[in-house]
Amino acid sequence: MSEQNASYGEDKPGDNSVSLGKCWAALRNENVVGIISMRVPSDVDFDAYRKKATECLEMLGQVKSGELIERDGERYFIQRPTHANRSKKPRQAKEYLVFQPRNV
Repeated sequence: MSEQNASYGEDKPGDNSVSLGKCWAALRNENVVGIISMRVPSDVDFDAYRKKATECLEMLGQVKSGELIERDGERYFIQRPTHANRSKKPRQAKEYLVFQPRNV
């Protein structure tokens, strides 16, 4: 999945998923335990926001950056691959299901 072409609410070509934007996620035991969006208003200092957001998530688990997508009614955090373009055979991006409580 290409993070570069993702914009909020954009459909992915050849896929039934919708990008909900870039975010940071706290992972604990391979489970997403917290998410904070990277989208901020233009009058907010992004560096200060990033510092506080990642510090907050560090309390919950290991912080990773990536993209939140919705596919078939489920939300997934797609971890951003590191140095993906440096290899001739890039690794598959890691995908984590985001738990969503539902009304029963």
